[in-house]
Amino acid sequence: MESIINEYSDLVIETMGLDSLEIDDKIKQEIAKDVLNMIITSTSYKPSPDVIVKRIQRHIKDLYKIVAYRILESGLKPTPQQLDFIVSYGEEVLVPHISELYKLAKEYGKDYVVSMLQYVWEKHGKPSPIECPKCGFRAIMPDFSCLICGYVVTEDYIREKLNFEEKFKEYVAMASVAELKEVLDLGYVLVSEIDIKSPKERIDMTSKIYYPIYLRSRETSLIIEEINSRKLPI
Repeated sequence: MESIINEYSDLVIETMGLDSLEIDDKIKQEIAKDVLNMIITSTSYKPSPDVIVKRIQRHIKDLYKIVAYRILESGLKPTPQQLDFIVSYGEEVLVPHISELYKLAKEYGKDYVVSMLQYVWEKHGKPSPIECPKCGFRAIMPDFSCLICGYVVTEDYIREKLNFEEKFKEYVAMASVAELKEVLDLGYVLVSEIDIKSPKERIDMTSKIYYPIYLRSRETSLIIEEINSRKLPI
């Protein structure tokens, strides 16, 4: 296999147009090796140059993804041209690098790349329920910071986006007295896009994102009123 790689590396590089991307020579050789390992299904025979070219053309989309991955993993700063290529073909391999790619797109003034990254994040990433007002990605985490651009939103912003006031009224009406007392003692609740839970409740954080919201005086009063209405002393 090593002899085939040595013989056909230049053919792979030429066929895939890697020279036009101005990729570092070492990375190009790594890409050529990856490509040949992928398209040569058996080492028992030596494929012809025509076969190599046809297989590259047949699998070009997947092979371009390998190129994007190699550029990203190299640790080198992508050029504007390389950035366009990476975002066009990288798909799911972009997800671990979306934050740095977003910042690079802003540096290069490529707003269309930002839109493409937002699409990739929605399709292949782990979007949160709340969109960041600065970068536009749905990536606000439980600590109120954006995973992509680092912007930190306020609790009021979280409350508004999750329609907290209406959810809280429903929660207070449905929760047990014991749970309401528990929340009163803790001073906060956990809120998702769908529901509200006590911080002491077992929660599957892998399926939903919960945000801590601290109770204000009107919410504390609402809980006390609800408990009193059930004719049970606090």
